[in-house]
Amino acid sequence: MNPFNTTVGDEDEPVLFIPQKGSKYCKEDYKHVCKQQPIPLNELPRYLRDPTIFPKWEPPTLWLGWVITEEDLLKLVEAHYPERLIPGGPSRSSIYDLPEALCEEFHVDPKLLECVDIAFVARQDGEDTTALSVGCTAIGVLDEQTRNNIQAKFGLQRPPEWLLDHRDWKWTRRTVKILGRELYIMPDETFIPILLLNFFLRNLPDGVLIPFFACGSVIVRL
Repeated sequence: MNPFNTTVGDEDEPVLFIPQKGSKYCKEDYKHVCKQQPIPLNELPRYLRDPTIFPKWEPPTLWLGWVITEEDLLKLVEAHYPERLIPGGPSRSSIYDLPEALCEEFHVDPKLLECVDIAFVARQDGEDTTALSVGCTAIGVLDEQTRNNIQAKFGLQRPPEWLLDHRDWKWTRRTVKILGRELYIMPDETFIPILLLNFFLRNLPDGVLIPFFACGSVIVRL
């Protein structure tokens, strides 16, 4: 099963963020998928956060947060964490200290530090913008109380939403690492014993395609 030919929900809707035609993306698909977000806090489809739904495919990355321009982020730093401003006057570089300041103030779990970030996300019109994030599909999400505390601290009127990463916006084939090599799992892939791979890959040059007629194929990632 892959996301490109699967429908979900009671109305058999297509999976989000797939190409308009077929399974290969083109330049025009970026603006197409941008229109499918943001996604409300509690409406994120399970297949975008649960890798067991499409085990051979990596979903796009989405950030849970608020769209805030760099100018407004700098104002937040000036108002709430003036000690974080770079000496010599306000600078946009100061906004990248904001996540660290929040993590220290609200004692964020060390495992979730990376989900508090200044993320670069896509707007609905396909342009890029910045967002203050409190969660990420690839990392995790802050607990509700901490999210609410951050929202209240900055006077943000709406709850955070799921926003599409401006670079990692496609479904991609999942890779596995064996013997230090990254390999794509092809769509027709079935289980291949590790011992068999060890035998073929021990001295395999990069970029060589190995056919396994009985059980699909793998390709070394260049």
